[in-house]
Amino acid sequence: MKVKFDFTLDDLVDVSERASARSRVMRSLQSRGLIVVCLAGAVVAFFTVAGSTERRLFAAAVIAVGGALIYPFSLGRARQSQLRKYFREQFGGDGPYSCEVELTPACLVTLQAGTRAERAWSTVTAIHETADSVDFAFKGSGSLVVRNRAFGSPEERSAFVRIARTYAAKGA
Repeated sequence: MKVKFDFTLDDLVDVSERASARSRVMRSLQSRGLIVVCLAGAVVAFFTVAGSTERRLFAAAVIAVGGALIYPFSLGRARQSQLRKYFREQFGGDGPYSCEVELTPACLVTLQAGTRAERAWSTVTAIHETADSVDFAFKGSGSLVVRNRAFGSPEERSAFVRIARTYAAKGA
């Protein structure tokens, strides 16, 4: 079974964000960053605010909580901006770009940006159905997101997922 769809830089950023969200390493790095920002802000507040120790501790706590609330949003926006710049550099513009995905008994084949990639079914670690896509996770080669716009109908999407899961189970 073969499907085709167009994607943009925003789609690429979304795929990167999804892959990062599934990664324990990335979640750990983000948590460490949050802790460092909160602690650094608290230390600076403690040593720069004048007054009693209680007042300085209160200021440190307020800054730490404020940092915990702001950090995830500012980090996300900064990361997405950098990813857009990176993908624009790699792909030469904002798109749209074409992606073909073919399910064969031997492998999952993608054709994108002039590159044909074949991934053995034994490398598929998960197939996730989301509201807007079918996501494949692979050992050693990242992920693939097949957008719903690749399918002519919900039935075609269901058949695609069923075939993919059948091939992945046989390749495991």
